[in-house]
Amino acid sequence: MTDRPSFLSDVQAFPAIRQLPDGRWLAVHRLLFHWTLLIDNHEFGYEDRYCYQYYDDAVEAMNNWDGEGDAPGNWHRHPTSGRRRDATGREWIDGDATGREWIDD
Repeated sequence: MTDRPSFLSDVQAFPAIRQLPDGRWLAVHRLLFHWTLLIDNHEFGYEDRYCYQYYDDAVEAMNNWDGEGDAPGNWHRHPTSGRRRDATGREWIDGDATGREWIDD
């Protein structure tokens, strides 16, 4: 078992963690209405995140991700890029008043 770094020591806040081979830390964290996979955690915060509806989906993604490209699984939001996904996996970026900009059209 990997020792938790001090910045991820709160098991209530970060119930699942994993260190990637390149040294970056992943952590699952509960937000108000969903779970998030935090990427490259450090003492000042994190560098990226993916949002999941369910805890089990976030943990599965954390355990199966190699750290390259997008996190796997049923994430529904990637705040850094502005991308969102529906239940079918269709992706879009929320646009202005004109509506959604579909990525996969």
